[in-house]
Amino acid sequence: MKTSLMEIPGIEPEHQTVWRVRVLAIDDKAPALAALIRWEKTYIKEYKSIMKVLRLAGQQQRVKNPKHVKKTNNPKHGEVYEAIAYTGIARLMFFYDDRTEALIICTNEYEKGGGNQDAAFARCAQLKQVYLDNIP
Repeated sequence: MKTSLMEIPGIEPEHQTVWRVRVLAIDDKAPALAALIRWEKTYIKEYKSIMKVLRLAGQQQRVKNPKHVKKTNNPKHGEVYEAIAYTGIARLMFFYDDRTEALIICTNEYEKGGGNQDAAFARCAQLKQVYLDNIP
């Protein structure tokens, strides 16, 4: 299994003054990036909102506004979060990594009303563990 981090088009260096924002790719597949590309084509308002949240997150120690970022309520999932398109359906799951450098790593998506939110947080926690096991 090959893991890597990819940049997100539209997240520029000036948007990453505190944290670098990346997506996790496993075997060259990046579900979070695929979701962003899909939303850019089909849900432009949600795409713009999620991108705004990612830009904010890159510039703040921790986003505290629940309109933008929410932490999982399930303690089994640990420290995983969702970026929220506040009035839309789009959610992007992520976690912080500050072990060696300040990274926000987006892992997978969730669409409000279209599935199980707890399962999306669980998937993020699983992908976080894959990342921690494979990236020094």
